[in-house]
Amino acid sequence: AKKLEMLNLELLTLNKELETRVVHRTTALRESESRFRSMMETIPQIAWTNTIDGKVNYYNQRWYDYTGLDSMASNSQGFKVAIHAEDLDMALAGFSSILKGIEGGEFQIRIRRADDIFRWHLIRLMPIKAEENTIQLWVGTATDIQELRLLQQYKDDFISIASHEIKTPITSLKGSLQMLDRIKNNPPSELSFKLIAQASKSLSKVNVLIEDLLNASMANQGQLNISRQQFNLFDLVSSCVEELALITHVVEISGDKEVEVLADTIRIEQVLVNFITNAVKYAPNAIAIQIDIERVDNYVRVSVVDQGPGIPSEKIRYIFDRYYQVSNASLLYTGLGLGLYICEEIIKKHHGQIGAKSELNSGSIFWFTLPLINEAYEVTNIGLKP
Repeated sequence: AKKLEMLNLELLTLNKELETRVVHRTTALRESESRFRSMMETIPQIAWTNTIDGKVNYYNQRWYDYTGLDSMASNSQGFKVAIHAEDLDMALAGFSSILKGIEGGEFQIRIRRADDIFRWHLIRLMPIKAEENTIQLWVGTATDIQELRLLQQYKDDFISIASHEIKTPITSLKGSLQMLDRIKNNPPSELSFKLIAQASKSLSKVNVLIEDLLNASMANQGQLNISRQQFNLFDLVSSCVEELALITHVVEISGDKEVEVLADTIRIEQVLVNFITNAVKYAPNAIAIQIDIERVDNYVRVSVVDQGPGIPSEKIRYIFDRYYQVSNASLLYTGLGLGLYICEEIIKKHHGQIGAKSELNSGSIFWFTLPLINEAYEVTNIGLKP
């Protein structure tokens, strides 16, 4: 009986130790889960967890904020209700393939925002494994890559446009030189003069493209040089229009004829030429281009107004980005999509502002401002002093 009593006592002690270990293990597990959930709530991405059979058992708050779905809709329909219809089959196949493996994976889909806008996301699924290397659950994240995809598209478009734009004048130049080589022993003729003119024109086009690339590179590195001098802005605009010698369009200049600024004449002319040539290029069926010069507080504002087809509102915000082309048909026009980006950097260097306003079928207004020479600024031999 004594042995049985001692055995029962030992069993009771072991049972209590086991219960204590279970309590400690459960507490530690809950604390670990709490820390994990806290971490999932602090990251900027959408995050969730899947059980080993693929069922979602947790979404972080970012999911609810982004999709606008409540917990009932999320738990009953999950990702299916938020994924773009064109991506759904691919997404389901991606989820299924990854959950069948042991290493995790990723793919890209469009997820609907609460305002019904779809944005591209990078989906990543990674397994959480126990000590024995068995999968306990899956952790998923969705990272917004909309801007990244746009930048990639800009880069791809730029490479396509750049190769087209640079190849065209070089091909023309090569043809002119080959033809000149054939007639080099002949006396000078009208043909030879024409070929030389064509070669010179092709070289000029290549030079403009290279200048754009160099200016964009300098602007990106903050090394765009500005050499200021005082001049009459109306006179510069008039001179610029006269030098362009447009045949297809009439440019009307109105506004303040007496306004003086302290700026880089070459750089400001570069901005004006870009605005005016864009107005001609993208509004070929219009006849008139209006340039307005007006004082606004301590600044002068120059606006170039065209009567072209206008720019869609969803694209207007990107037009000053590097390599951006408004139209998919941009290959019909010359340029690398750098002009407006360079213009913006030039105006920034002058402590001014630049912008555009446009509506479809109502034309466009491109404008910039420069500081006036007045009591707010002191003209010195080194430039502009606040």
